[in-house]
Amino acid sequence: QETLNIYAPLANRLGVGQLQWELEDLALHYLEPEAYEKIARLLQERLVDREAYVQTLIAHLRTVLENAHLQNFQLYGRVKHIHSIYRKMQQKKLKFEELYDLNAIRILVNTVKDCYNALSIIHGLWPPIAGQFDDYIATPKSNGYRSIHTAVLGPDKKTLEIQIRTHQMHRESEHG
Repeated sequence: QETLNIYAPLANRLGVGQLQWELEDLALHYLEPEAYEKIARLLQERLVDREAYVQTLIAHLRTVLENAHLQNFQLYGRVKHIHSIYRKMQQKKLKFEELYDLNAIRILVNTVKDCYNALSIIHGLWPPIAGQFDDYIATPKSNGYRSIHTAVLGPDKKTLEIQIRTHQMHRESEHG
């Protein structure tokens, strides 16, 4: 419990996300062993394999966006860790099957027009999942957050969350 309360948040504050995630997963393994094992079984893939999957998609997407003549874009990927999955399931009262953001890619572009262009390209590549689309650019959240979120069925029938926003929206989201 001390690791979750002190050391993992400290690692996050120091900007060592990898250490934070490892500490959180290890703590969950000891605090809630059944929940940890259940989620690990449901994932059925090692973390490195999921990370490799996301990096492969990023490489493919980079080529597609370059061929579409999108300028000055950036791509970031991440996979959810076991503790993060557990926390989301607890907080939002979701079943594992209701999580669509186990793998995610964020696309940063120059303009709002580029956001919607990228969205069109994404939905042309991979089919969107019904009911998993939020346009926080057209309708920002009350705190001013702006981004497009969509979930798609990627290669190998794996769900993938995509967030699309401008560089400015990203700066505001990260730094206020």
